[in-house]
Amino acid sequence: MQKSFIFLSVLLALAQAVNAQTTSGQISGKIQAVNEGISGATISILKFKDSSLVKMSVCDKTGIYKIEKIAAGHYILKVTAVGYTPFISKPFTITADNSRIVIPTIELVKTSKDLQGVMVTVTRPLIENKIDKLVVNVEAAISNAGSTALEVLEKSPGVTVDRDGNISLKGKQGVIVLMDGKQTYLSAADLATLLRNTPANQLDQIEIMSQPSAKFDASGNSGMVNIKTKKNQKEGYNGSLSLSYTQGKYPKTNNSFVFNRRKGKVNLFTTVGVSYNKNFLDIDMTRNIRDNASSPITSVFNQETENYRYDQPNTVKAGIDLFANKKTTLGAVVNFTYLDAGGGGESNTNIYNGSNILTSINTANTDFTYTWQNYSANVNFRHVIDATGREITADADFVRYHKTNPGTNDNFTYDAGQHLIGFPFLLRMSTPSDLNIYTAKADYVHLIKKIVKIEAGIKSSYVSTDNIADYKYYDNPTLSWKVDSRTNHFKYNENINAAYLNASKQVKKWGYQFGLRLENTIAKGTQITNSQSFKRNYTQLFPTAYISYTAGKKNTFAVSYGKRIDRPNYQDMNPFTYFLDKFSYREGNPNLTPQFTQNVEVSHNYKGQLNSAVNYTRTTDVISDVFTQNDLDSTLAYTKQNIATRRNIGLSVNYNKAINKIWSLTFFVNVYNNHFNGFINKALLDVGYTTFQVNTSNQFKFKKGWTAEISGLYRYKTLDASSISEPIGMISFGAAKQILKNLGTLRLNVRDPFYTMYFRGNTKFDNIDMKSTVKFDSRTVAIAFTYRFGKNQNNIPQRKRTNASQEEQNRTGQSSN
Repeated sequence: MQKSFIFLSVLLALAQAVNAQTTSGQISGKIQAVNEGISGATISILKFKDSSLVKMSVCDKTGIYKIEKIAAGHYILKVTAVGYTPFISKPFTITADNSRIVIPTIELVKTSKDLQGVMVTVTRPLIENKIDKLVVNVEAAISNAGSTALEVLEKSPGVTVDRDGNISLKGKQGVIVLMDGKQTYLSAADLATLLRNTPANQLDQIEIMSQPSAKFDASGNSGMVNIKTKKNQKEGYNGSLSLSYTQGKYPKTNNSFVFNRRKGKVNLFTTVGVSYNKNFLDIDMTRNIRDNASSPITSVFNQETENYRYDQPNTVKAGIDLFANKKTTLGAVVNFTYLDAGGGGESNTNIYNGSNILTSINTANTDFTYTWQNYSANVNFRHVIDATGREITADADFVRYHKTNPGTNDNFTYDAGQHLIGFPFLLRMSTPSDLNIYTAKADYVHLIKKIVKIEAGIKSSYVSTDNIADYKYYDNPTLSWKVDSRTNHFKYNENINAAYLNASKQVKKWGYQFGLRLENTIAKGTQITNSQSFKRNYTQLFPTAYISYTAGKKNTFAVSYGKRIDRPNYQDMNPFTYFLDKFSYREGNPNLTPQFTQNVEVSHNYKGQLNSAVNYTRTTDVISDVFTQNDLDSTLAYTKQNIATRRNIGLSVNYNKAINKIWSLTFFVNVYNNHFNGFINKALLDVGYTTFQVNTSNQFKFKKGWTAEISGLYRYKTLDASSISEPIGMISFGAAKQILKNLGTLRLNVRDPFYTMYFRGNTKFDNIDMKSTVKFDSRTVAIAFTYRFGKNQNNIPQRKRTNASQEEQNRTGQSSN
């Protein structure tokens, strides 16, 4: 506990000393050419230190301009106008005593040469506060160098990733993860595998939405996280090459190449990624076995497991945008990912009697290979009907996943004197899986007298999964391999049809948005081995409502309400058994039903720098991880069940500010209380807990292109149904240098140097009394190099792209770009 407070104190110290100065300066002047004003000239206020953009304005028809609300600091002024040579002023300073700056009249000079693109480098902040979401700019953090998408995600404000890859937002599970607007459909473990093998250098932004509108799929009890990959649509060609090497206990490398070429009406883009990641996973688990919760301990299982795994993913993404005319755009994207993985490990379980005397030892050796192929294709269409904002968009997707996972699990039991007891338990397994996803959607936007915005759309998806569990055990009496009783074949088909209507209106300082989404689900699951099946057919309405009020230029208030659903992942309903060793295993639950959430949130945004929100959330039929212990043979099963109703009350605050010309601070804190009321394995569950989470990032800019970063996260004890997780956190350090005439960036990142990012938890409920520690390769040093190239860097607005397969892919735990 003392270490926890020391760690937290370090994080809080980084967030102190915030500059309270509120100087608001004003810059004014006139632009002219040959004694005549120039209408429409663009005036940019840039920081003198790094030429990053602060504010922009346009002069009036006489050339007069005035820019207000400029903080104290050192600046330069840049003026650009078509047909004239750009003008850059001398440096000037705004202080409390000199807050109103009048720039002498600027006379622009005409140029007879072709207008050359003026490149203004705009430094994006790490966190952008918006009224409906938080945006994390991935490259703005040096500590993301050499990292993976999962590591970036677990550092994002309000996001928590547990030991099994389950993602929570503000203390609530049930997050839908999108990749470029397309949802993944995998189990938590497979989704974690995908994100763990997606290099951070392929990412552009992470959007965190706790209350999506009716336009989005209703899935995701705690909201959505959209991971946006890099893509450019600048005229000409451009791209980047990113290389990285990371050393922890094992080596890792993440490399990518991004290329884009736009000429006329055709835009081509591609991304290629090649990576290699090797990690370890060490698990120490102690279980006290009792006849009942109040009786003495009869035996103790002390399990120590050392696993390693390597992953070698290769990805290729390619696409085209065809701008048929000014109003119509057609596009297509294809993606292929091939993951070759493997690993193994050894587990030793010491079994003691009630007097703490060693009675037997079980050794389990595991070995596996893992291949995963993902194919996806998307075609999309957008047509702007008129200048009022009316438009229609359409998307169709096909996604296929194929996974093989053969392996072995050999168990040997010895007495205290290391003598073999009985015959070994030898198991061979193969669990191939096929998943096909077909989705299509269409959206329409209509403006009524430019006052009321109406959005409507339809979507249909069809998903089929085919899973085989082929188990064989070695029969010692016959000296042959035989089919194990746990062999199974499971198929699942699901069709979801949806329609939505959304209306929004702005009335002076008030903003209103109301939406309603209708979703019908038809599903069927079949265990072919024993001819058991289930069918489900249900229809649900999901309303949303948003009201905002702008109180002056600094303050915006909002209140929102939404109802959402979280359907079980396909693999969580798969009844297969997956062995960890002779005494512990994981199994699916085909009886899982969806959980439903109603959420109310009140938020306040101050100057775009400070965002605070209070939420009340109630979830019924909560899907949670559950441990079940067999009292006859002391085996432990890990599964998911609908266990309870959960009430979540939380307060979150996010602060993002450039303290001075050197230091920029991002600070996030979330305090929340979870209360569960229900049953686990027929035992009453009525428990609550209050905890908090802190994320902070401190970025520093120095001379000659040098930057540095100190970031960290801390999460106090958390409650997940019957399990308590101990505090966890880490600090990272980074440094970067611009090289090769600012076209290249060299980054160094030291992650978790004090090795505090590991899981510790305990479960003491009903007949379960267990403590566990999980450690992985989190202490690393990474060096990364990025080189940007391009020609004709004239900015063209990037096309907004969404895809049909948003909700479906997340439930596989996998994703496609």
